Amino acid sequence: MKKLIAVVAAICVAATVQAVNGGEVTLERDFKPGESMGVSPGESRHERQLKVLMIGNSFSICNLKQMPQVAKSMGLKLDLASLYIGGCSLKRHWNNVVASTNAAFKPYRFDRTVEGRKVVVKGVANIPDALVLDKWDVVTIQQASHFSWRPETFQPFGDGLVAKIRELAPQAKIVVQETWSYPPWDKRLKKFGFNQAGMYARLHRAYAAFAAKYGFEVIPVGMAAEFVPNRNALFTKPDFHFNRDGEYLQGLAFTAKLFGVDVRKCGYRPSWMDAARADEIKAVVMDAVEGRFTCGDMTLKGK
Repeated sequence: MKKLIAVVAAICVAATVQAVNGGEVTLERDFKPGESMGVSPGESRHERQLKVLMIGNSFSICNLKQMPQVAKSMGLKLDLASLYIGGCSLKRHWNNVVASTNAAFKPYRFDRTVEGRKVVVKGVANIPDALVLDKWDVVTIQQASHFSWRPETFQPFGDGLVAKIRELAPQAKIVVQETWSYPPWDKRLKKFGFNQAGMYARLHRAYAAFAAKYGFEVIPVGMAAEFVPNRNALFTKPDFHFNRDGEYLQGLAFTAKLFGVDVRKCGYRPSWMDAARADEIKAVVMDAVEGRFTCGDMTLKGK
């Protein structure tokens, strides 16, 4: 027990005084491990604060941009944290877990936003420390985008990561984020040997199989992105990451899936987006979350 307390204390110190690339960590309030933000007697799941830890890369840290605002606008209490390394695959995540026997090894950028307030910015951590930092309700995992369409890259590293989460955060529900396929201008598609739709079909199957092995639910961000009208408007050429519109779609998908709410009722839309486009995105997100799409709905080329 003393060792566990020491580990938890260590990450708090790290998040307070260490930073990525020598930068300075910004804290807007003290945040203590175990601080009570859980369910009180008589609370509904929409009244309680949901604690979510994302173990990912650039396709997850971007969810800090819009999900907090979406959730707050719907009266939902969200504590959202991110472990980030750019392009980090399941293999690298697992190797980082193994290397974390060295307490000084903290390769991840750690950020945390609680009910719309940034409480940790550019802290550093490792996966085991972060898992015991608080009693997370949800831990999300995903594959690196460049491997997402290759099912053979998920294992055995996924097994190891899942086992470690279950060991250190047994109360947490593990959920898989289905990431998105690259826009058509990304040169890697030609190297892969198929087009954007072909990439999505493959990654959709790979994520579905991975999640099904454990009985995990999937946040269908990639599916919503695939079926939204004017899909390419979610990106800004030449980038393959979501732009602001894509981040809004992602925030809606996470909120709908994790809170079980209908985000078509979300009154928030970004200032740059017109009401018609916001409604369009919200509708497609709900169709994806409620399972109204399948890969069979697509005209797949480059198979």
